[in-house]
Amino acid sequence: MQRRSLIAGLASTAIISHAWGQAVPTEIRMLVSFNAGGATDLLARRLQSLLEPRGHRLVVENLVGGGSMIAMNRLAQSPPDGRTLGLASHGLIAQIVAREIPLRLDQFTPLVRLATDPSILVTGAQSRFRTLADVVAAMRTPEGPSVGAAGPVGTAGHLRMTGIAQDMRGNFNYVGYTGAARLANELMGRHLDLGLVKPNDVFGQIRSGELRALAVLEEQRLPQLPEVPAITEVGLNPHPFGRITSMTYAVAPAAVPPPLRDALIALLREAVLSPAFQVKAEEDCYVADGLSGAALQAAVAQTAEAIRVAQQRLRG
Repeated sequence: MQRRSLIAGLASTAIISHAWGQAVPTEIRMLVSFNAGGATDLLARRLQSLLEPRGHRLVVENLVGGGSMIAMNRLAQSPPDGRTLGLASHGLIAQIVAREIPLRLDQFTPLVRLATDPSILVTGAQSRFRTLADVVAAMRTPEGPSVGAAGPVGTAGHLRMTGIAQDMRGNFNYVGYTGAARLANELMGRHLDLGLVKPNDVFGQIRSGELRALAVLEEQRLPQLPEVPAITEVGLNPHPFGRITSMTYAVAPAAVPPPLRDALIALLREAVLSPAFQVKAEEDCYVADGLSGAALQAAVAQTAEAIRVAQQRLRG
């Protein structure tokens, strides 16, 4: 009876101690800077069902506005007790490097990478662009095509296209969008020539034939789109400013104690590398490698430096 009472008491406490030796809160709040139903939000919600059997309730809170400022400022001011985490991205890195928001990268502790997204160039089904060669030819004209991506001038999509255009000595007219849904509608309505997107954002339209994928802006083709060439196949560098990795990763406040940090990494990494999470990653065409620790910090620093170089070139 005493043994049963002890087990029941432990199960009802506010924290659970894992085999890796540090107590992790049973309820964790995940702050997300984007609307419910978007790609980033869905990543957080996929973790919910995976953490619950591991003894943790993940509460997803969508704090939209100010770019990533509202959610990430809340996280930076939260106690470093593991009860409040957030999802950061290359978009946040770009905002911080450009000093568009009054936050610093060192206010956050990178934990685990949930997703790395390739970038693809797409167009509408009725578009005059049929192949990657058509895109290259159009970009080498004085007027250049219109190209849309999520975010204003200076954000990752714009910087990626700027680097590729400079690499081919080409031109384009940038159009920034608040999200992929409106961009896709503009392409399908023939109001926009080309769009730089994550496959996950437009797979439905590609499969239905409403959008056509023209190029993968990475070093190699994607298994999910084997017929779509990589831009390296026409001699272009997908990362002329340095590698700007499109990624989403979990972060904690900066002062989280190392033992708790390591326990959170172990918990989240186990979920990301689980078969259930990996199946969704394969279906939605992103890589869920569970990168963590010093390796993730290095990837964040690499992307920040590439964005800094790109923004300098843009100003110069």
